[in-house]
Amino acid sequence: MPATQSPRARRKEDARARILAEARRIVLEQGFGALTMRRIAEAAGYSPAALYLHFASREEIARALGSAGMRALLEALEEAGKVADPLARLKALALAYAGFARAEPDTYRLIFMEPAFAAAALGGKDEAGAAAFALIAGVFEELAAAGRLRAGAEPSALALTFWILVHGTVSLKLTCSAFLAPPEEVLFASALDSFLYGMLRTEPGQA
Repeated sequence: MPATQSPRARRKEDARARILAEARRIVLEQGFGALTMRRIAEAAGYSPAALYLHFASREEIARALGSAGMRALLEALEEAGKVADPLARLKALALAYAGFARAEPDTYRLIFMEPAFAAAALGGKDEAGAAAFALIAGVFEELAAAGRLRAGAEPSALALTFWILVHGTVSLKLTCSAFLAPPEEVLFASALDSFLYGMLRTEPGQA
């Protein structure tokens, strides 16, 4: 059985959670530019000196928040990533991605729609984020290996285009829902079919 957490370790964990929660609130309400160590300390009820016992900088706090958000996204996509048929898997991944944004809109906005925060927190080096994108990229690599893509189609470029299509739709649903009333399933239906079937060979062995 795992050892029981000591009171000191529990207090430290609680303090970190409180600091991260307040930092997250500040970024979502005021933007990353408003996030300072002093402001976080005041909001969390600590002195600046006490805050530095837990985090060395606001960038370290941002990285902790960004990593947590990307891990949540990865967990939301993992089940869809198990679908056997590659085209059905891509559609499942798109819907799971949209479902994550619907279930956790604040987290989605934090990791994808606050540019200054994303640059500081993630910078393209987050392991969970890379793993999440690999679920998408892997499908196109699988299709290429099976000879199912049109001649000249580049799997990495297709993966990025697919993500842009899905991310753009989901972001617009969050920010312009009054003008984009149909659910994601409806919005994805024609767009994904046009994209997915347009990239495939019409017949095996033909361009």
